[in-house]
Parts: sequence; structure tokens; C-alpha cells
Amino acid sequence: MKKNIILFTVCIIFCSFSIYTRNNFSQLVDESLNDYSLNAPEKIYVHTDKPYYSLDENIWFTSYLVDGITHEKSTKSWVIHVELIDEKDSIVSKKKLFTNNISAAGDFRIGKDWKSGKYLLRAYTNYMRNYSSDYFFKKEINILSLEKKDSIEGIPQAKNKDIKTIDDFKQIKPDLHFYPEGGDLVKGIRSRVAIKVKNIGTNDINLSGEIYNSNNEVVSEFKTTTFGLGIFTLKPEPNQAYHAKLIFNGVEYEYPIPNAIPDGHTLEVANSEGELLVDVRSNRHNGLYNTYLVLHQRGKLVFSKFQHRVEANYTLKIPTNDLKDGVAHLTLFDASGNPTCERLVFVSNDNNKGTIEINESKKSLGNRQKQTLNILTKAHNGDVLPSRLSMSIRDLNAFPYSKYHKNIKTYLLLNSDLRGAIENPGYFFNGKDELKKLHLLDLTMLTNGWRRFTWKDILYNKEWHQFEPEKGIYISGKIRKLQSPYNPVPAASTRLTFYNENIAQEPIKKTDAMGNFEYGPFIFFDSVQTIVESRTSHFKSKDDIHRNLHITISHNDNSPEISRTNIFKDNQNEGIQLENFLKINKYIRKLNFEINKKRERLEEVMVIAQLESEAEKRTEELNNRTNHGITTHRLDFEVDFFDSGQNLIEAIGSGAIPGVNAYESPNGTTVVSIRGNSVPPLVLLDQIPINIGILSKMHTTEVSFIDILKGADATFYPRSSGGVIAIYTKTGERTTNELLRMAKRKPGIIDFAAQGFYTAKEFYAPDHINGFDEFAEEDVRTTLHWEPKIVVNSDFGKDISFFTSDTDSDYLIEIQGVSESGIPLHAITTFSVE
Repeated sequence: MKKNIILFTVCIIFCSFSIYTRNNFSQLVDESLNDYSLNAPEKIYVHTDKPYYSLDENIWFTSYLVDGITHEKSTKSWVIHVELIDEKDSIVSKKKLFTNNISAAGDFRIGKDWKSGKYLLRAYTNYMRNYSSDYFFKKEINILSLEKKDSIEGIPQAKNKDIKTIDDFKQIKPDLHFYPEGGDLVKGIRSRVAIKVKNIGTNDINLSGEIYNSNNEVVSEFKTTTFGLGIFTLKPEPNQAYHAKLIFNGVEYEYPIPNAIPDGHTLEVANSEGELLVDVRSNRHNGLYNTYLVLHQRGKLVFSKFQHRVEANYTLKIPTNDLKDGVAHLTLFDASGNPTCERLVFVSNDNNKGTIEINESKKSLGNRQKQTLNILTKAHNGDVLPSRLSMSIRDLNAFPYSKYHKNIKTYLLLNSDLRGAIENPGYFFNGKDELKKLHLLDLTMLTNGWRRFTWKDILYNKEWHQFEPEKGIYISGKIRKLQSPYNPVPAASTRLTFYNENIAQEPIKKTDAMGNFEYGPFIFFDSVQTIVESRTSHFKSKDDIHRNLHITISHNDNSPEISRTNIFKDNQNEGIQLENFLKINKYIRKLNFEINKKRERLEEVMVIAQLESEAEKRTEELNNRTNHGITTHRLDFEVDFFDSGQNLIEAIGSGAIPGVNAYESPNGTTVVSIRGNSVPPLVLLDQIPINIGILSKMHTTEVSFIDILKGADATFYPRSSGGVIAIYTKTGERTTNELLRMAKRKPGIIDFAAQGFYTAKEFYAPDHINGFDEFAEEDVRTTLHWEPKIVVNSDFGKDISFFTSDTDSDYLIEIQGVSESGIPLHAITTFSVE
């Protein structure tokens, strides 16, 4: 009796400990998912104007930065790093972009002397570096050479190098892979097994076969369909092994089925409209006791169930109407806390649907005619869906398009969350959710794994985040003694001053124990002249001994290690398509060559006729002072007559240059417009941007010459949609530069140009109405138009206008973007030019 009481007490204690442990584990899972959702990785998608390029072209792109769970605007980072990497993993160009509202525009210039090949466009935030580089956005960019006569350099090889002839195709063995639902087959429990044919060339052929047991008896049958996907059911019996057989091109092939485990759990899910029907089973003696079922979507906990009773199975319904579209992840943990069953499902709700309406003024146009588009984004109920978009319009002869290709929707909802390649993911988002597409999408979930995190890492390997989100640009450095041994100076006073349009000085800061200082975050673009000063005591001291310090500025631009896994590839790289693209680009290069030759011959005639001309020498001298070189509109204050009492507003507005208006309004505001443009021009003083109001404070006696840049000439400079007024002083130096040179003569001070965020160049679009750009003779463009930032937030939508070129063809309009509520958007349409 006494022994029975002791035994009973031990059992009670053990059970209590077990319940306590299980409650602790479920709490650990819930808290870990909550921590992950609060600190989730961000996602980036980059929309480029076209899938491949030739040398000496621009890559136009828009980057979209979103929260990794909601796909809404990220609340962490405001800084995007975009890099272009060659085949030798060397970064050939990099841009730092700023966005506090989802999207940021950028561009890369492909050099004439670059090598052709497969380049990598990579985008990430500093915060994303806390996780695997697999989470970075990486896109393959094919850059092609026009020099090869006999072959096309840079064209990728066929996807399956083994298939070169029909005989090769007949001899290839289909590569079948089997995926039991939930993870494992379990003896005595009927389960579904998904099939995927992985080798290219056979996955588009419908295969059929049978499943045999050890007695060579047929126990099941299967068929594969689109994308090489299929499914069958199987109930493994004791002392039996299973294999599949099929006949392909007259040859019989055999494949082993994964062995069933003797005891365990199974997880079966039916993705019904608005809910998940979940069936959980076990053949263990204590059944599902102490198991824990969890459902999360991109790391956010949606549903959980802890099993307190000994049961062999249970079924339940999980509503999905309130979930966002995308991949959801079910996991069943066994009594020991191990993830024993896992299943991915794709949630698709009508409430989450958004559409882009593209209304064209004409479906068919002639050459050099104006096309106007009205772009409107709508939610499922017809209301306006505030969104940020980008648009590319390109020649379909150069870039054939398939509606099954990858885009921002397929990337955010599928590719970014799944392991393995998804062939033609656009298929699943084209048109309505038909039964076949839903069935194939579910098979895709069965044959691909979740890749955002592993349970081991999220539960037990939590790491401190080394890389913080960036909100702007930081200027940092170190203060050391000027004499050997050059020790760091703690508690030194530092002061930072910006010299731009206005002088701005930051509050004084002290260095830390290691002599380090940091200012920021700042938001500025291009470059700003900057001074950093330091003293051992305070800045009121006039004693030079307090400034015997050496200042170094940190350059925090180290890029993370380069990895070529999980690369986003456009499925548009067939050789014949690239042939068409190269033919058009060769024609464009030939036209440009002929135009340049005509210009050169004209210049030769002018040089011969005016070689000794003083005016010619003067023009060459002034051209050499500018970055843009030759201009068609120039005011030379040292040669031509101007009233010495005039300020620059009066001189510019005197009518000397047609189409330029300049005046001071009655309230003292400086107004300048070029060709009636409502956007104020960019004003440069010796190549440095200044406030337009300074024009009224400068006089003609201080200036050597002024260049006015319009239209295509102005696009040399960023932020120049309103034109450019470039002022050059007689000395060529600004007062601030003189101060900087004087400052260099003493220690304890340093000057430099602080690099700001990159400002994207403006895509040059000819204006064929006004005739200003008609000198181009031939207008041939593979990218007809690129619009990097389209903001839709009203019932009126957004109007975009452009001109057609001289190429008769069909053109594709492709728009991609994200709504403010986190809905990825994609739409295409076409028009023709005849």
C-alpha cells in the first residue's frame, strides 16, 4: 500500500512537471514568433525597365522596401543599398538611396568597356544584414556585347545542357521527387504524397505510372500535369517498401518511395474557401498527447492548439478570411518539442485583391505621336487603393513577354518565402482563381519548403542584432593626438559644419573613450562641403596646443559578402529573343554613329574656318570649365555688353535667351522658368547647387558666363526637369572654398565632400510636339518610356504622357508596385505603333 502511494505521488509529480514543461514550450514558441514579428527582416523588390541590356546603356530601376510580414511601408529602414556586381564578384557600381515611403528610383550606367556577361543586381538594407544574404534581393542582369559577329556573347546556355537533339530527349530519365504531406509517411496511416519532375524538358509532359509494394502489387496510381506536378495517396503497411514505375519513350523507370516511419504523426490540410480543414493523426500509444499545433504567416502567429488529451486524431477548421495573401506555415510539435510535421498553404482572399486600371488615349498610334495613359488603382470593393508604382514601356519585338513571368507580386507572395525555384510563378496570379490553378498552387506548397527561418534558430539560437536600421547618413570618425604614438583622445570637443546653400552647424559633441565621434542621421542628396573641427578642451580657447589633433573620417561603405543563391531570374532569356534585341541595338548604334560622324564633319568645317578666331578660343576655354561641355545658350559677361549695375535676375530676364523668363515678384520671391516649365530650374554656382534666390543678390560684374541648359542638354544633371542655369564666376572659386583652403593650414580641422543619397537621373523622353528634339533625325528606343515613381491616391488616378518613336512595333506597358496597405500590384497591356 505504501509503495502504491509513493508510485502514485511520483506519477502526479511527473505529470505536473510534464504539463509545466509543455506550457513553458508553447509559451516559448508564442514569444519567439512575437519577437520575430517585431524584428522581422525587411523585403526589397527591384523593378528594372527591361530584362537585359547592351553595353553603353542605362539600367533604370525602382526599389521597393516593405515590412517582411505585412508588406506595408517598413518602419525600420529608410536607406536602400543597390549594387551591380560582375561575374567575378566585383562591385562595379553602387548606389545609396533614400526612401521613407516604400519606393526609391535609381539607375546604373553600363560602361562601353565593360565585359558582357551575367551581372548581379543586389539590393538590401543595413538591417537585413542581420540575417542570411539569401534574404537580399538578387536579380540576374544579362549585359550583352554588340561586337561579336559570328556569335552572340552573353546569351545564357540552354537550361538543360544534356538535351541538344531529339535523341538526347528520348534518352533522358525523368527526375521524380516525392514529398509526403507533413514530412513523413507513417505506418498504418493513409497520407498524400506529392510528385515533382525536376529536370527541364520532361516537367511539361504529362507522365503516368503506378505505385507498387514489396509484393510487386499495384497499390496506387499517379499522373503529372503542368510544371511536372502530381499527387497520389498511400497507406504504408508493416513489412512493406514501395516504389514507383513509369514508362517514358519506351523505357521503364523505377523510383523508390521514401520509407515510412514505424510510429509518428501526420498532418493533412485541405485549403478550402475561407478556411483550412486540418486533420492530425498519430499511431503512437499516447496519440497526440502534449503535441502543439502552430499556424503562422510570414512569422506572425495566427493560430495555436495545445493537445491536453490522449487522442489518436482530431480535425479542426481555421478561418483565413482575415489573413493577408501569401504563404502560411503549419507546424506540429511532438511531446518532446520537436517539429515533427510541417505544411505550407497559400492564402488567397478576395478582400486582399487590388487592381491597376490602365486607360489609354489610343490603342494604335503613328510615329512620334503623343500617348496619354490614365493609371488608377482600385481595391476589391471599387474604392481607390493608394499605391506607389513604376512603369516600363518597351518594344515587344526586342523583349517578348509571357504573362507567366516573375514580377513583384510573385516575388513578395511566393519566391521570397519559399525554398527552391518556382517555374513560371505568374501562372498562379493570371486571371481568376480557377480550380486547376488552386490545385497546382497547393501542390507547389507541398513540394517547396519554408525558407525564412528554422525553428531551431528562432527558438534557441537568438542573436543580438549587430546591424541597426539606417534612417539617414552618418558622419563619423576618430580623434587622435597629432604626435606619436597618436593615441585616441577621449572627451575631445568636436563640431560639424555643412557649407551648402546655407551654412548649418551641428551642436558640439564629445568623443567617447576611444576617441570616436558620430553625427547624424542626415538626409541630403549628392554631395555637401563639410568641415569637422576638434579641440582637446573647448572651442573658445585660442591656444594652438588645444588643436594639435588629427581627425580621420570613417568610410562605412563595406559591402557584405557576395552570394549567388536564390537569384531572381526573368524567364525571358531564350536565344532568339536576345537575337532580336541585339539586332535593334546594333541598328541604334549605327544610327548614333552616323549622327556623330555628321556632327564631327560639321565641327571640322567650323574649326578650319575659325581656327584662329578669338571667339572660338574663348568658347573652348569656357567649355573646358564646365562639366557638360558644349551648350547652345550662353551669356558671356566678359565679352558681350551687359549693364554692370544689373543683377543676374535682370540679366537673365532681359530677353537675351528666348524662352527664359526671370523676375522678382512684388513680394520679393525670385521667379525663373525655362520654356514655361512650372518646375524651377536647377541653379549651379561653379558646379555647386545653390538657392535660386541668390540670383538677385549677385551682379554681372562678379560673373564670367552663364549657361542655360534645356531639354536633352539638361538631363546631364540630376534633378533638372525644369532646366539648368549654370553660373561661373570670374575666379571660379566660391567664398566657402576659400575658407576651406585657409582652414587646411591648421591642425584640428578637416574638410571634405560628404556623399549624400544618390539622385536618380531623369529618363530622357523626347518632346516631338515643340520640335526642339527633332534634330535627332532618327528616334529608336528599346525602352520607349520609363516612369520610376507614380503615386495614385485619388479617384482621378495619375496621367502619364510620352511620345512614340520611329519604330513600328507592338509595345508592352508593364506597371508594378505596392499599395499602402501592403498589396503587391502588377498589370500589363499593349498598344501598337504603325
